[in-house]
Amino acid sequence: MTLLPSVHTLIDEFDIGPLTLYRKTAPTLNSYGEFVAAAETTVQLNPVAVHNLTGRDLLKVPEADRDTETIQFYCKQRIYVADANRAADELLYQGRRWTVIGVQDYELQGAVWIAQAQLEDTQVP
Repeated sequence: MTLLPSVHTLIDEFDIGPLTLYRKTAPTLNSYGEFVAAAETTVQLNPVAVHNLTGRDLLKVPEADRDTETIQFYCKQRIYVADANRAADELLYQGRRWTVIGVQDYELQGAVWIAQAQLEDTQVP
């Protein structure tokens, strides 16, 4: 019986890293009732593998967002979506920013994080 390689091993094979990940906490409310954006930190993802989201995986994206370019990336570092305490991580890929919209932790595959991200409207110089 032949064992298939784990996703963990495939990330190393298809590595295109390092890629920059932008991370920040959720905005805070100041004394004037205005939201203040948190400071942004950067993390280098290495190794990381990326491909365009297609087929059944694309069906996981809400129908209204399916016309927005979406990628899926695989890495060995923790990735976050937006919640009450933080903003969604953003990935710099091909000179453009992508916002993380979904994440799965595959602990049985060797602590692999599989994330989906959608293209933002901003170009990064």
